[in-house]
Amino acid sequence: MIYSVIYSMVNFWSSVFVLPKWFYAKVDSLCSGFLWKNSTSSATGARVSWENICKPKSEGVWLFFYGSGSLWVPWLTNNRFGGRSFWLINDSPRFSRTVRSMLQLKHELQTFLRCNVGDGNTASFWYDYWTELGPLHLMFGSSGARSLRIPLNATVSQAVSNGNWNLPPARSESAKTLQIILSTMSVPSAESGGYVYLWRNQSGGFGPSFSARVTWEMIRMPSPLVPWQSVVWFKEELPPCSFITWTAYLGRLPTRDRLISWGLSVPTGCVLCSAADDSNSHLCFECVFAAATWSRFYGRYMASPPASLAAVLDSCQHIQGPHVARAVIVLKLLNQVIIYSLWRERNARIFKGVTLTQEAFFHVVDRAMRDRLLSLSRPTAAVVAPSLLELYF
Repeated sequence: MIYSVIYSMVNFWSSVFVLPKWFYAKVDSLCSGFLWKNSTSSATGARVSWENICKPKSEGVWLFFYGSGSLWVPWLTNNRFGGRSFWLINDSPRFSRTVRSMLQLKHELQTFLRCNVGDGNTASFWYDYWTELGPLHLMFGSSGARSLRIPLNATVSQAVSNGNWNLPPARSESAKTLQIILSTMSVPSAESGGYVYLWRNQSGGFGPSFSARVTWEMIRMPSPLVPWQSVVWFKEELPPCSFITWTAYLGRLPTRDRLISWGLSVPTGCVLCSAADDSNSHLCFECVFAAATWSRFYGRYMASPPASLAAVLDSCQHIQGPHVARAVIVLKLLNQVIIYSLWRERNARIFKGVTLTQEAFFHVVDRAMRDRLLSLSRPTAAVVAPSLLELYF
């Protein structure tokens, strides 16, 4: 929703005016801070934690090791890195945010990246994962370059002389282990071709193809499945309504009880009914005002008005009668529209001092439902079924 609404405006004005780079950076910052009180200075009191929005994933670095045909890779290497290896570059404010994010992901690459050295002219001796021992700088530490007499910026081919591995006599257990491993490996040569980076695949092995989906699935920390996802996200949803509904199912609407828990001094009462304290569970749907709204619309699909979000989910899962699949769509959409409208009415009363009567509120919900259902396509001629709007009536 954030991208579809905000960035569509940015794209429009970009086609009319030449906008400076800082403007786009500011828009990205505001979009990133949307769920954090519209502020990028502090996340205290945020509506939803970052962990609940997305999981960590590596973006950007893969192109450097996989997109050898990209012009951006040699440009970055020669103009920003001064021809030095990616592994030898430290994070610095002089780099763009994209490049800095890449550099900050170095420590994660060992898990997902292996190197087939080929002729050895490009693969890093110390930093690439080209032996079963892993990156050698981790094994030998800061004294490795001195003990093996191989510079930190050396490639694998620099450890070869006259077709043989060229290392000094082993003086440590690590050096002995390395020489044993190298004795089982082919010596890099021109006939071996260029180097190839291999990425961890779905089976756990390594291959030349990179998959963002597979890598993301391996990086992220899986969370338990939520039973309400189909009630929040579905094809016929209204994005503003589904967003507020998602926040409600997470229990993260900034109702007055939450504001008080953050240390704010605000009244406790519900502005819709004045009969109880304002909270997520009260708004959805213990509130008399909310219950009256559901009483106006529930009849076709439920035996009684729902008293909670869980009750709506249960009704969607156990609805009966003809055209069940299409009726569930109407019920899910009605649930979202009511939650969204309740939230807007609550905020209008608090911040604008504007109040709708119960009857006027019924018309707001009804109008939103009719407009959305009217915009949805009817069943095909081959399918004998009423339209969603007919089911709503």
